Amino acid sequence: MQTWLVHMRDPLRLAGELGPGSFLIAQILFAGMVLSALAHPFLFITGLVLLVDLMMERPMGLWKSVLFGVDLVNVACGYLSFLLLGWQVLDRAERRGFWKVVLFTPVYWMMMSLAAWRAVWQICRQPHHWEKTPHPAWTGPATASEQPRTVTDDLRIRLADHVHVAPGIV
Repeated sequence: MQTWLVHMRDPLRLAGELGPGSFLIAQILFAGMVLSALAHPFLFITGLVLLVDLMMERPMGLWKSVLFGVDLVNVACGYLSFLLLGWQVLDRAERRGFWKVVLFTPVYWMMMSLAAWRAVWQICRQPHHWEKTPHPAWTGPATASEQPRTVTDDLRIRLADHVHVAPGIV
């Protein structure tokens, strides 16, 4: 969330530096990541409640049936895309233990959602608080080739690593 807010300080400049296609993709990616994390507990709990209704043979009606179907498809597609992306980066040896990841995917998503809601709370209540990830001390300036020319160059590089876009869009 904070990354998106920083990049969107000047949306016209960002759109100009990224180009319209990459700007749109960046908005979709950021929004998709944040909204899916925030919506997950509601989808999961709604699905569980509707599943209990189904198991207890309570009549669902059209509205609940449609809601259950949409909920089930959303959660299943979210988990599946998450797992497929993870599977792609594993080598053959790492793939043997992948079933453990599959089992804990709902737990991971709930933890991710908790972190997202905590971030919303902190942005609203403590906007200047920064929980920095610990890392080794800075050892000096990076070479020119390691430094992005602009903030959006760094974003463009990150997008190119994760998204295949038709030539000319990025």
